[in-house]
Amino acid sequence: MADHLDETGQPCTRHAPASQQGLLALALLGSRMSGFHHDVASKLQSLMMAIEELDEIAQHADVRSVAATATTALRDLQALFAANRALSRPPVRKPTPLRELFAAAAQRAGVKTLGDLPAQQVEISQSAITHALAIVLDLAAGPTRQARVVELSTEISATHAIVSVAAAGGAPSANASEVLALAGFTLLREQGELRCGPSSFAIWLPLPQQ
Repeated sequence: MADHLDETGQPCTRHAPASQQGLLALALLGSRMSGFHHDVASKLQSLMMAIEELDEIAQHADVRSVAATATTALRDLQALFAANRALSRPPVRKPTPLRELFAAAAQRAGVKTLGDLPAQQVEISQSAITHALAIVLDLAAGPTRQARVVELSTEISATHAIVSVAAAGGAPSANASEVLALAGFTLLREQGELRCGPSSFAIWLPLPQQ
């Protein structure tokens, strides 16, 4: 099965086939996630309790200010941890606003998007598809030394929302083939599709069933 397709629906020839070694290297990281999540969850809880206790017993305003800053940073860390942990759980598809989905993916990839998305829902597993979209947005935005901006446009078919992501160009990342294979696999599993054009990606996301 092709990693992802070109604009005609045929296997993409613009990117080299994903290497088994590259995919296994990524799988090695993924295989650690379950144990990592278990180990980190209790540490985060203990850290939050310690900061709360410090805030309660602090007598000096500067100490309370530092504790408040630490609490905010820790809550942000817990949100990142929760998003990563959700990715390791079995996918559950549900209607999700297209705008919300791409906003989350863009934030994760550190990318700014241009172009209005319609008020349309798609039926996907949010954690998995957010990760897949972040991969595509990151590749489309190009190297981090340039402006991280991509333009989006949308077409609605009878069964899918098709979002085109204009690619900024530049040299692709070293593992582009492997991460595109993962994004393509994730979209295909969710009854979507990833297609690669000369200067854009097309992401097919299934509409909620009537």
